[in-house]
Amino acid sequence: MLRLCLLTGLILVCCGCRTVSTAVIDDKNVFVTTGDLQGTYKPKGLNEIRETGLMIFGFIPVATGSLQEACDKMIAEARKLDANAVINLEYKIHKSSFPISFFWWKRGATVKGTAVKILDR
Repeated sequence: MLRLCLLTGLILVCCGCRTVSTAVIDDKNVFVTTGDLQGTYKPKGLNEIRETGLMIFGFIPVATGSLQEACDKMIAEARKLDANAVINLEYKIHKSSFPISFFWWKRGATVKGTAVKILDR
């Protein structure tokens, strides 16, 4: 019985969770792409946004820190710079490793890109 409990516990500890992080970028005024643009544009600035969140025991949210929030802030920063596009967008998802993530799940996203003003419009 003890071996069965230990084996079950080991299987639960070794099995990881898989999550898929997506962001819906639906903005009519700011065009967002992971590539470059064909046409003329004027660079307005390089932006990097980092969102950090925290969940206790993996299901009690303290702060969200999602990819969606990082993308929304990126669009807001582009608007402040009078840009109408963000090009060469890169993103990275951050999550805690196993021993820490069982109790204290720190997560977040970093989004960076170049804010530009498209001159062909």
